[in-house]
Amino acid sequence: MVRHVFIPKIFLFLFLITFQQVAQGNDKDVLEQANIAFKDNRHNEALIHLKNLTQKEPNNLAARLLMAEVLIAFGKGATAEVELNFAENLGADKNRTFLLFAEAYLLQGKYHDTINHLDKQVQDEILEAKIFVLRGHAQLGLRQLTLSAERYQQALLLNAANTDAKLGLAQVALNYYRYDEAQTYVDDVLSGFFPPVNAWILKASIHQNIAELDIAFKAINNALLENPNHIQALILRASLYIEFIEYESAKKDIATVLELIPYEPKAMFLSAMIETREDENSNAREKLSKLSESLSTLDNDTLDNNPSYYYLASVVAFQQNNYEAADQYIKNYLNIDRLNIKAMTFSATIHIAMKNYTAALSVLNKANLQKENNPKVISLLGLVSSELKQYEKAKFYFQKVIELLPDSSIASQQLAKNSIDMGAYQQAIDTLLSINASSEYQSTISFLLVQAYVKSGQMTKAVALAEKLVKAQPDNKEFLHHLGFIYQIVGDYNKAKQAFEHALSIDALHIKSLISLAETLLATGKIKASFELLEQALLKQENNKELISALGKNYTQTRQFKESIVWFKRAYNIEPNNKDLLKQLSFSYMAAGEPVEAIEIIESYLSNHEQTADLFVLLGNYYQQQNNFDKALQSFNNAIKFDGDKGKVYFYIAQFYQANNKPDDALEAYKKSIAWSENKQIPLVAASQFLNQQKKPLEAIKLANDFLESYSTKLQMILAHSYYLSGQYDNAEKSYKKTLALTPPQDEYHDNIVVGLSLVYQAQKRNSKATQLLTKYLNKEPMNFLMNSSLAEIYMINEQWKKAYDIYILLLTKYAQQAVLHNNAAFAALNLALYDEAEKHSLASLAITKNHPDSLDTLGWIYYHTQEFDKALPLFRQALALDYSKIEIKYHLALTLKALNREKEAFNTLLEVVNSKRDFPEKKEAQQWLKLWADALRTDNDI
Repeated sequence: MVRHVFIPKIFLFLFLITFQQVAQGNDKDVLEQANIAFKDNRHNEALIHLKNLTQKEPNNLAARLLMAEVLIAFGKGATAEVELNFAENLGADKNRTFLLFAEAYLLQGKYHDTINHLDKQVQDEILEAKIFVLRGHAQLGLRQLTLSAERYQQALLLNAANTDAKLGLAQVALNYYRYDEAQTYVDDVLSGFFPPVNAWILKASIHQNIAELDIAFKAINNALLENPNHIQALILRASLYIEFIEYESAKKDIATVLELIPYEPKAMFLSAMIETREDENSNAREKLSKLSESLSTLDNDTLDNNPSYYYLASVVAFQQNNYEAADQYIKNYLNIDRLNIKAMTFSATIHIAMKNYTAALSVLNKANLQKENNPKVISLLGLVSSELKQYEKAKFYFQKVIELLPDSSIASQQLAKNSIDMGAYQQAIDTLLSINASSEYQSTISFLLVQAYVKSGQMTKAVALAEKLVKAQPDNKEFLHHLGFIYQIVGDYNKAKQAFEHALSIDALHIKSLISLAETLLATGKIKASFELLEQALLKQENNKELISALGKNYTQTRQFKESIVWFKRAYNIEPNNKDLLKQLSFSYMAAGEPVEAIEIIESYLSNHEQTADLFVLLGNYYQQQNNFDKALQSFNNAIKFDGDKGKVYFYIAQFYQANNKPDDALEAYKKSIAWSENKQIPLVAASQFLNQQKKPLEAIKLANDFLESYSTKLQMILAHSYYLSGQYDNAEKSYKKTLALTPPQDEYHDNIVVGLSLVYQAQKRNSKATQLLTKYLNKEPMNFLMNSSLAEIYMINEQWKKAYDIYILLLTKYAQQAVLHNNAAFAALNLALYDEAEKHSLASLAITKNHPDSLDTLGWIYYHTQEFDKALPLFRQALALDYSKIEIKYHLALTLKALNREKEAFNTLLEVVNSKRDFPEKKEAQQWLKLWADALRTDNDI
């Protein structure tokens, strides 16, 4: 049971006379030395203290939390996460680690993770305000400026003094180039007591943006006076030095940053900028090569702390056609910022380049859910859907792009190509002819028109347009190949052969023309010549997978499956991540009567490459053909796991179970199919028929009335308590009384019902009624723990300390190991000025609970009243590490810090207490102290 904190008026005078009565010994607690160093921005010193402390006391929770804060101040988000996980395992208050985790994510650019992480309802207004601020920071990082501003405003509604929210609004204004507005917010923060370093940094940034470099320089120096090793401040000053053309000074600041955080991206960028300005002969290609080399040498910790490196590494690898490396880098980036739209579309682009369309579709679907109506995402969804032969979906996506970008020639081309693929040739022709004739993509449009004409049987138009293209550009090998392709389709193999040979006369190694010429020779019965052409080409390009694959297809078409295996296998060995080659090789194995090899090659791919639904479905089909139903079922289940069409796959599984006389499994699979299918009729009808065959009724529906009739005592009690929590005290009273009348004393919930009713009476300001109710039952059972504790609570609320203390002492004669009793007895003794008794009970409570925040707070409060401030301080810190939202503990901490002359931290802590919308008995007194302290600070400043 939560105990209440009361500060008797007789002790308030102690505070007035103890401001200067602070122990001045040199043997300060190591944790406090670290705290002092951290608050003074001496982060290295704080880190040394904390490392020493945690080596001796690895389970020191307060030290672990402070370590995380220091690491965050250093910009080491990933390392801070490790400490925070350690702290949570030690029992840290989730509200405390909750915020710190968010700060760690922000440092790493994990903006979407930050937003998702902060999606939590809390009751503490100060905590909620901080959540809004951090969400604002994340949305600012995502350039969602409107949402970011809304979050900062919401924070200010909860806590008008939230400086971080004001600075956030200044950053938003800065992004909109509203410099005056930004300065207003920043100057407001700087006018307060103990302004944060970030306010000076932001002021410098604003003045740098409006070219007031001297003012910016003065502001950033103020920030560095406060914290000489502040990374962002050093980087900003370095950029100012560059503008002043003081490169040597800039280099010193950059060197300091890189010493603190090796490979810090902005510092490295500034360093490169200086190098570029000092060396005008640098080569862009060489720089790209060096960048790729430098990226490959970065350790994982550096990359994890600077995720933009991963993205850059992926772009560089992609530009060098190293798709596997590009894919791995972008995956690493998305592990950090997993819902970044730009990164997701780039990941999909990599998958498309690798012809891994299923994986691309999965990424794009997530991107589309994250941000609707993004033309690039929708366009890629259309492209991938078309490649997967989902033409109706592709049409929907391409039409959507045209709605969003009506002047987009590319979108119209994509729609036309999809129309061709789905057989809507006239629709494709109409679309292509409607595109502006001056389009820079006119040749591509003509290509598509030729294709549409061919497939719609309009051969004359197709040939005429293709010939027109060649006539316009007679040396364009692509146009020549396309013309030959048209002749090939219409069966004019002689003209096709001439076109392909003409293209090869321009480029003897034009692969498409070589392969098409080989196909033409094969089609005209010149089998030997077809093989020889490809073989001769391979002598010049022995590892060209297209040529090797073409030979494999030649062998397949001539039904030489054993030989086709050899060539497909060779092509697949060159590009082992190519799913098309994998499928062709597996088909050849099956056609050659080697199913084991076909299955093994797919399973090997699935073990070593990305697992995709289409391959699991193919594997399931192969197993079914071999009557290996267990493996087939496992493969289908894997297809579901890897984003296969769940509705269809579950339907096949249901039919499989039904055929194998497994009715329960079949029914479960049918239900899943119904849940996942867009068209629910097919699985629903099948499931209904199956249930009829099984002579089973439809599944019973648990109607609300049925549920109400089966109310248990526990449920009635919960309902009564819900009335109480919602402030419906009359309904709560009726519900509790009704339940109590039906509940015998021996029922396990009887005492809870009585106590619940007493709480209702207290809420109705009928304390005497609550006391009478509890006393009535205590007359029958004098040592009842729950009811005695509840009665003592009432006495404490009414400041009847002696009556409360007597009850706790009575209970301790029977329940000596109940920590809450010792703690409450200590608090009552403290209010009776029985300090020795209070300390004894408090220590007894902690001996049982070890680290309970209420017990730590009580002992700290006892030491505060006995003026043992150095002993009190670590107890309050530890208590807050376990329960960060307890406003009373923060109040006690603020008073203790003040007594120890820790002015800045004391003031800021008390400011948070006063700004909290939570009420507690000493709230007015806290407000009075804050006013007194602020007046004293103003006087000091005036002096």
